Amino acid sequence: MLKILVPTDYSPEAKNACLYAYHFAAYTNSSIVLYHAIPVIPPSAEFPIPMENYYLSDKEEILLLEEAFHHLLVLHQLDPKKVKYKGAVSVENSISNGIKNAFDENKCDLVIMGTHGASGFSKIFLGSNTTQLIAETMVPVIAIPKTYRFEPIYHLIYASDLENLKEELGILIPFAEVFHAALELVYFDYASPNSEHLILEAQKFIHQQVYPNIKLSIKKGSIHLSLPENLKRQLNPSNTQMLVLYRAAHTWMENLLLGSNAQKMLLDPGMPILVLHKN
Repeated sequence: MLKILVPTDYSPEAKNACLYAYHFAAYTNSSIVLYHAIPVIPPSAEFPIPMENYYLSDKEEILLLEEAFHHLLVLHQLDPKKVKYKGAVSVENSISNGIKNAFDENKCDLVIMGTHGASGFSKIFLGSNTTQLIAETMVPVIAIPKTYRFEPIYHLIYASDLENLKEELGILIPFAEVFHAALELVYFDYASPNSEHLILEAQKFIHQQVYPNIKLSIKKGSIHLSLPENLKRQLNPSNTQMLVLYRAAHTWMENLLLGSNAQKMLLDPGMPILVLHKN
């Protein structure tokens, strides 16, 4: 059973992520912590009103958060009693810090959040808040496209350089097992001197795994396309429910994830993206 942190600013995109999180939690017998970051508004000469006059008390803000989630579920004819949930709020200068703190304080396992939210969450996965969250923390995040509807996860795609397959599968297999999902590892072969060795070792290691639903797909990488472009050509939202990306310091995947052009391209693939972290 997981504990899922779901940040929300009450925008349509955040509400969509809340619905996804509800279905995800119901499917995995998990619980939800709803989180709302209250931005700091310091008094000024023009607006000398204390911040506490702008907002309700924490208790009232939490009640508002929980009631909004309950209403959202009822509106979509979902049973609020099917999933255990609670609210959490905090006043923050940085939304990403607020998410990280709420994640730690509530001992969560996973963050599910929407993309292209409004206000402080504007373009959350393309802006500095989530980039900082990914770059500076070890928090695993599932980013939900703004119009995506939950589907049981039957097929995961992960692009691997095959250099650290043992560590990668050590995290990916337990996640795939929750859904009994097929895990497809995509390797782009640029005909490097080490490619054949990496492929043979990967095939051998996969064959040794107890989990049977692992497939290694070898794709010819085009030198005329960037890695993100090569990867995006392999995505088919009609039969894949999640793309997995790893973030690790000083790796090609970090450049892929945090580079602005690649980020804009990959973080709108028409399916949820699970961002994990290597130790």
